[in-house]
Amino acid sequence: MPRRTSREPGRLRPGTQGPLARSLAALAGAGLALTALTGCGDTDPAGQAPPRAGAAAAEVDESKWPKVTPDTGLARGLVLPLQQYMQTYQDSVVIERAARSLQTQCMADFGFTVAFPPVGTNPPPNADDANMSRRYGITDRAMAEKYGFGIPPDTVEHPPPPKLTAAAVAVLTGRKGLDPRAEPAPATYQGKKIPKDGCQGASFDRIGARIDFALSSRLDHDSLVKSQETPEVQAGIRAWSGCMKKKGYAVADPYAAIDLIPRVEGAETSGKEISAAVADIDCKKETDLVRVWHTAEAAIQTQQVEQNQLALQQLKEKNAAAVKAAEAALRG
Repeated sequence: MPRRTSREPGRLRPGTQGPLARSLAALAGAGLALTALTGCGDTDPAGQAPPRAGAAAAEVDESKWPKVTPDTGLARGLVLPLQQYMQTYQDSVVIERAARSLQTQCMADFGFTVAFPPVGTNPPPNADDANMSRRYGITDRAMAEKYGFGIPPDTVEHPPPPKLTAAAVAVLTGRKGLDPRAEPAPATYQGKKIPKDGCQGASFDRIGARIDFALSSRLDHDSLVKSQETPEVQAGIRAWSGCMKKKGYAVADPYAAIDLIPRVEGAETSGKEISAAVADIDCKKETDLVRVWHTAEAAIQTQQVEQNQLALQQLKEKNAAAVKAAEAALRG
C-alpha cells in the first residue's frame, strides 16, 4: 500500500497562524488552491448557483478526521495542558466553512461565481499542534502493522485544478498571484473597491478569525525540546534504544527510527519497515517511554501555562469567539 509519512512526529505542523494564514498559504499551492475554485471567471456565463454550506458539509466523512485525544495505542487518553489553547482541526473546519460561504457571496458581488468543494475532505494527520499520537514517535501498533512509520494514504479523489483569471485571483486574495508574497492587486475591480486581502481576508475579518497562535505553538515546541533534556526522559530513551539494539536495530532515539529502513516515496510499505515500526512500539511499551515522556512534558507545560496564563486565556477566548461567529454565519 502506498505510504504517506509524517517524518517529524513531534514538530509543529504548518499553519500555526490560524485559518486565514492556512487558507492563504494553501492558495499558493496550485493543487489545493485551485481545486477550491470552480467556474470562476470575469463574468458569470454559466449562472452557476453557489453550493449550500450544509450540503457541502454533508459530503465529508468526519470519521477520518484526526482526534485531539488518541483513543488507541500507547498514547491513548493522553493530553497536554497547552492543548486547550490550540486551535483544533475541527475548529478550523467550522471557520473555513463559514469563510468560504462568505467568500462566495463576496465574489458574487464582483460578478464571479465561485463553487467551493466540501471543507474537511483532506484532513491532516494531526488534529492540533500537539500531534499527540506521534508526539513521541509512533505509538499505535495496529497502524504500524499496516503502514510502518507512515500514515494511511489519501484515498480521496480531488477534482483537477481549473484555470483562474488574474481578475478572479485579485478579487479573492487582494494580490496579483496566489502566492501570499505576491504584490498587491489594484485597489478596485471595475470601479468597486476590493476588500483588504480580498474576499478571503474580508471573510475571516467578519468572523474574527485572524488569530495568531504563535505563542501556543512556540511553547508547545519548547516543552517538547526541554522534556527531552530531563533525566527521566533521557533514561527512558536510552532504555528504548537498548531494547531496539537487542532486536537488531541501532538507533539513538524514536525520531530517528523512521530512517532505519530505506524507502522510496510513493512505494508500498515494505515488510522490513513494518517490522522495525512494530519493534519501535514494542520497545516503547516495554520501557514505558511514552508515559514517562508525557509525564515529564506535562509538568513543563503546566509551568508554561502558569507563566503565560493571561495571554493564553485571551487566545482561547478569541478562538472560541471565532468558532461561535462562524457557526452563526453558517446558520445565516
